[in-house]
Amino acid sequence: MNQYPVILLTGTIITNTIKTKHNDYIIRRAEYLNAIEFYREYADVYFLENSSYDLLSDKDFFKYENVHIRKFIPSLHYFKGKGYQEFEMIDNWINEEKILPSQWIKITGRYVIKNFNIIFEKCCEEKYHDLLIEQKIYPSIISMTEILYVTSDFYKKRLYGLFTLCDDSRGIYIEHVIRQHLDDSDKFQVFNKDP
Repeated sequence: MNQYPVILLTGTIITNTIKTKHNDYIIRRAEYLNAIEFYREYADVYFLENSSYDLLSDKDFFKYENVHIRKFIPSLHYFKGKGYQEFEMIDNWINEEKILPSQWIKITGRYVIKNFNIIFEKCCEEKYHDLLIEQKIYPSIISMTEILYVTSDFYKKRLYGLFTLCDDSRGIYIEHVIRQHLDDSDKFQVFNKDP
């Protein structure tokens, strides 16, 4: 079995985007804390956050030894959308993390995946694929990004920088961009169970 992947949760407590379901930072904060509480039972958690919220002064985010908080400044390109900002933050994490984990499961931070135990087990056993991702057809195939498993090497070679192609205001979402940049030579597979 491979070394366990870490869990990478992405967060924006105070929203900085043109489209979002809810903006109440108190509710969003509670949802992120709930997700951290859930996922920390599986593996080390890296929580990346990129809003104007004073995260570093909020003691509730610093309760657990296996939860690593990483604070980033808000994106200057909020009009490009959530996917742009999320993957911009991941790229910044890649650049700044002193010891980058070799593999990780990226989850949009407020989501608690109900069958995560099955997903996590599959990711821990993965030996042949550098990327596990969910895909949907709407009418064309897109790669869903709420959750994905990826090796750091694959991310750096194939996904790094793709966020710059996103522009939600023009209907160019991260889900389209990633799918368009995967090809048959890439070692990727869809999850065998839908998250």
